[in-house]
Amino acid sequence: MVKRTHGRPSLRWGWRRAVQLWRLVGATWLVWMLAFAPALLVLRTTVSSALAAVPPGRGSAPEGDIPLIVVDAARQILAPMGLAVASGFVVLWIWTVLWHAGVVSWQLWTGGRRVRLGEVLGLGLVAWWRYARLSLTAFGVLALAGVAWWLPLSTAIQSSYENMNEVRALTLVAVGVVCTKLVVSLVWIVTLHGAWLLGLPEHRSAFLTWFRGAWSALRTPFKSLLTWLAWLIPAWLAAVAPLVLGIRFGELRGTVALTIFGVLAGLVRVFCWVGLFSSFAPVTGLVGVAEEEEE
Repeated sequence: MVKRTHGRPSLRWGWRRAVQLWRLVGATWLVWMLAFAPALLVLRTTVSSALAAVPPGRGSAPEGDIPLIVVDAARQILAPMGLAVASGFVVLWIWTVLWHAGVVSWQLWTGGRRVRLGEVLGLGLVAWWRYARLSLTAFGVLALAGVAWWLPLSTAIQSSYENMNEVRALTLVAVGVVCTKLVVSLVWIVTLHGAWLLGLPEHRSAFLTWFRGAWSALRTPFKSLLTWLAWLIPAWLAAVAPLVLGIRFGELRGTVALTIFGVLAGLVRVFCWVGLFSSFAPVTGLVGVAEEEEE
């Protein structure tokens, strides 16, 4: 432990911890894959069966009929597909809360000693409910902000359409989408601050700690935003890169090379999420101070 100060997010700290937590990165990637495997299996099986009914050979079916066949096949499995996707998000949320709680407890209470994945997850299990409440608080703030913003905006959009002013309506929709993304970004950054503060012994209320996270974010708004963007941009690029390659180079679709690239891109994306979260550890003032003073 070191002397308590008001710390700032640190990219260097996040990078070091993400590298150290490579087992957690791999486990998180695996959970992502398993969470949505049922949905992908249902979709692939249904679409493949529908396409198998199309006679082989060029010209056997009009080119425009293929998308219609796929859409019709997908429409028939909306209920099981929706259930599979919903259950995947629930599993993903449970796991995300678990590893966030575990990383905070491991860092603050063990000093970040040698990583044992079981120990990190065990500590996370003990604090899981507190961090689940913090996550639900963030979702609640998002929901309230969305209702407060979109309720009057939707009325204005409907009025514009009724008055045949489509340009104004589309402008309002664009403004709403931009502002929604801005609110999501702010709530995300505040939650990152609050998650690390919640690990301190004097902070027990997840609801109050979230608002303490807002105050902490206000102390370093530009540093917090730049740190968030520095991790978010490569994570986003890693997410879209396999899709872009598959669309741009049709010959790569279904190949081992594209599969391997997709796996590596997924690991990079998860590495960025772990690095992003770890970068906000110094806001507690209990970590990162000694290293910064030495430098």
